[in-house]
Amino acid sequence: MSFADNLVYLRQHYGVTQEGLAEQLGVSRQTVSKWEAGTNYPEMDKLLALCDLFHTNLDDLMRGSVHVANKGDTERYDHHMNRHSLSMVAGVAFILAGVGVQSVIEAVDAFGDNFQAAVFLAFVVVGVMVLIMGALNHGEFKRRNPSIEPRYPADVLDRFGRRFPLMIAGGVGLILLAVIFLVGASPDDAYALVGGVHLEELLLLPFMLTIALGVGLIMWACLQKSKYDLSELTYIGHRRELGADLPSTAVVKSPEQVRAERIMGVACGVIMLLALIVFLVWGFVPLFNQIGGWDGIDKFALKEAIRSGQGGFAVSWIAFAVGGILCGIVCLVGSVAFKSPDDWIAEAKQEDAWLKYAQSDAKEDPWARGPEQQESSPDRPAWK
Repeated sequence: MSFADNLVYLRQHYGVTQEGLAEQLGVSRQTVSKWEAGTNYPEMDKLLALCDLFHTNLDDLMRGSVHVANKGDTERYDHHMNRHSLSMVAGVAFILAGVGVQSVIEAVDAFGDNFQAAVFLAFVVVGVMVLIMGALNHGEFKRRNPSIEPRYPADVLDRFGRRFPLMIAGGVGLILLAVIFLVGASPDDAYALVGGVHLEELLLLPFMLTIALGVGLIMWACLQKSKYDLSELTYIGHRRELGADLPSTAVVKSPEQVRAERIMGVACGVIMLLALIVFLVWGFVPLFNQIGGWDGIDKFALKEAIRSGQGGFAVSWIAFAVGGILCGIVCLVGSVAFKSPDDWIAEAKQEDAWLKYAQSDAKEDPWARGPEQQESSPDRPAWK
């Protein structure tokens, strides 16, 4: 592609008019028109300004194909995000599957307790390593590609938009089916044996594998949605910087909204850390009292007490459930408390067609429609 073709592609890709681009560069519209017609070329300072505006390099702009470069960015970004999503899903799935494998080993009762714990910890270690590697690789990719601008075609976004609800519903359905299976297949006798194997503990393997599959499907759907949303937000944010008109459905976060989300995130993090502290203190203090106090602790007695479910750990897990509920309350209250009147109006315009219409013909108050307006509205039938 020539420079003229590249310039036309970039300008149309971001929805910028010739007048808008000319204003950004401090030239006339006729000058931009001559550049796109190939009858004239910009000076070096204007070329560098074009590279900065459209986040491209001089070689691609003058001699290469910015369309191919943009497509390459999208493919590279898509490959990385798919790998990152898979690593996050695999890490969590390994940890959940470890619980099921440990239960099978315990049901067979052919190995010692230490071997059971070692197998479970091995699954946990692998899962944590996968999560850490995925997070570090993602951070390195963002550091090395600060100006990458992926852009997916509309048909790809539409296709994922149809699949996203199905994946979320499928993940929730798998989790519920796993619970139903465990309740229905569990014997009335907790110590029932089948071929010398504890049946109730043996059922935990398919239960946990199904749970891992359902959780993984939900995580994959959410991570993929963030992948496509990031592409759209990058595109929308760049169009805004170029002075182009944004689509009516575009949602651009204000600094106040970003600050509110960070505050809610920090609050939820503090709540969950406090829940962890309560879980440990509530679990260990009664346990130490049961084994004879803090002096002369017998580590074997402590290990046996924990394994048999003694102490406060039998109920201290409630701290995490309460913490999760409090985080949900913080997010719900914060999403309302930090909204400005403009945010409420923008949200109403996107969600309710009547409120959108009501705002379009309001003079001062976008929520008010005076009696004169109601009587003179051409869409309002005159009932007699």
